[in-house]
Amino acid sequence: MTPADTAFQVGAAAPAAPGTAYAVIDTETTGFGSADRVIEIGVVLLDARLAVEGEWDTLVNPGCRSLGPTSVHRITAADVAGAPAFADIAGRLVALIRGRVLVGHNIGFDARMVNQEFERLGAGRPVQASFSLDTVALTRAERLSPTGVYTLDRLCACLGIDRQPAHAALADARATVELLARAAACLARRSQAEGTASLWPSQAAAAQAAAWPVLPDAAPAVRLSRLRP
Repeated sequence: MTPADTAFQVGAAAPAAPGTAYAVIDTETTGFGSADRVIEIGVVLLDARLAVEGEWDTLVNPGCRSLGPTSVHRITAADVAGAPAFADIAGRLVALIRGRVLVGHNIGFDARMVNQEFERLGAGRPVQASFSLDTVALTRAERLSPTGVYTLDRLCACLGIDRQPAHAALADARATVELLARAAACLARRSQAEGTASLWPSQAAAAQAAAWPVLPDAAPAVRLSRLRP
C-alpha cells in the first residue's frame, strides 16, 4: 500500500452544480451483513456528459479484527492499520457525492453498507434509491452481456474493460463508469435523447433535493490508497 496525493482536489468540498452530475461509487467490505464494515471506498465524479471530473479513494480502518474475504479484496490488517476510520472520512464522502446521482454496480449493496456506517455515526441513512442508478439493471436493459451474466467480472471480461486490480474499490468504480457510459449511449440512441443529461431526470431531481448530514471532514491530506492517481 502506497500513500498517494489526493487525486481530486479542486471542488472536492463543493456540491454538484444544479443539473445532472454523477458519483460512481464502489466499496470493499468485511462481508455482507449488518455488522460488517466498509474497508475501502472508491468514487469517480462525472459531469452531465459522463466526463470524469475527478476521483478519490481511501482505505478505511474498520476497528475490528476480521477483514472478511481477504482472498477476494486482498486487504490485510497491516494495510488498514494506518488508515482513517469512517468517521474521519464521512464528511469528505458527503462533500463529494452530495447533489449527484449515485451510481454503482449492484448499488443496493454499496448504499446499504455506506448507510450502515452513517447510522453508526448517528447520521441516519442518507443514501436513497430515489437518486441511485444500478449498472446491473442498466446493462441488462440494454443486453450488453453476450453471455447473459451481469456480474462486474463477466461484463468487464466480455466487453474488454480494464479493471486492474479487480476488487480494488477505485478500479471497480472506474470499470463501472465505462459500463454506465456504454449503457447510456445505448439508451440515448434508443430513446432519441439529446445527450446523457436528459436520460434520468427523476434521479437528478431527487439528488438535488436530497438532505445530507453535516459532518466534519477529518480525512487526511494524504490518503492511503491502493492505486496511484
